Amino acid sequence: MDHQPIASLKSVRLAVAAPDFQAGLSFFVEELGFEVAMIAPAEDPTYAVLTLEGMTIALDKNRISEPVTLEIPSEGKEIIGTSKQGPNGTKVHYVSYVREVSKNTKQIPVLNVAQVEKANWVTGRAGMSYRSLIDDQKSHITASHIKIEGSGQVPDWVHFHDVEFQVIYCLRGSAKLVYEGQGEPFIFSEGDCVLQPPHIRHRVLESYDDLEVIEVTSPSDHATYADRVMELPNRSYTPEKDFSGQRFTFSKHSESKWEKYPGNENLVTQKTSILKTSGGVGWVNEIRAIAFQETNEEPILVNHDFEPDFFLWFVVEGSATIIYEGRKINIGVDDAIICPNGCRQETEFYLAGFQEDFRVLEVGINPH
Repeated sequence: MDHQPIASLKSVRLAVAAPDFQAGLSFFVEELGFEVAMIAPAEDPTYAVLTLEGMTIALDKNRISEPVTLEIPSEGKEIIGTSKQGPNGTKVHYVSYVREVSKNTKQIPVLNVAQVEKANWVTGRAGMSYRSLIDDQKSHITASHIKIEGSGQVPDWVHFHDVEFQVIYCLRGSAKLVYEGQGEPFIFSEGDCVLQPPHIRHRVLESYDDLEVIEVTSPSDHATYADRVMELPNRSYTPEKDFSGQRFTFSKHSESKWEKYPGNENLVTQKTSILKTSGGVGWVNEIRAIAFQETNEEPILVNHDFEPDFFLWFVVEGSATIIYEGRKINIGVDDAIICPNGCRQETEFYLAGFQEDFRVLEVGINPH
């Protein structure tokens, strides 16, 4: 006999016990909308393969196992959040197609110092090592120090993030990246920064020389989705494409200009175009010293003339001393100062002194 099974019979199946087979079959087919791909035997059946929206289950009268729980995506607001239970104990929950992001609640403004010597590294997506720069688990922003050891291909896939704002700064090493509509893959090197607008498809192809990056994302409780249809790189080139009011931006460190830092002749700043291309949502600047400054000189009030929802200083090179609530705090390479819940009077801090090689990354997110 020539067997040419239909595609659904080749897929992985979830085995579901059905002591009352006819009641179970009726529940899945008539109530949930599954279709029968195979049923046997013809008389008094005890086994069926059922499919729905890419899912395959094997309904088996003779199986002894615990009831299963299914999530069925829906667009209907009236059904999302409801549940039902089948005669075989199967539980069904109706959920939204899009993962709901928890609503941000205002937190008390605080200033935290994240010291690298106290870092807790964990393994995240695609084998990358992650260090959170924010202690507050309730923060609506994620700020991470990410590492990929060695050099070579990265086991990444085409994906996108359901975000409002996301920037990545290359701290050390380099990587080959590719983005939807941005042409051929490019090299992302030390001091470079990219603005990843909402839902832009992208992929990390390769990393080199122990890549390290700083990533800031809002909201923290966001989802990452795989796109198994789009291939990257491709021939599409639409650099001006709008993504929810933002444009992809690749800010190259080597092409940026330095200007005087307000209020101090020993510092200069390098401003990216991200404030403009993000539609005013956030900004990324770099600040560096051009001369040594003693700690007993007039300190600089850093975050006094604006009230962002989030503020980060990450030390790229050198060391410095800040003053916060009358205390002097020494910060060095890979240390960070974070105001995860916004800057207000109670989070003001001063830059008191710094080494000649002091360099710091500044990221802010405006209220919106």
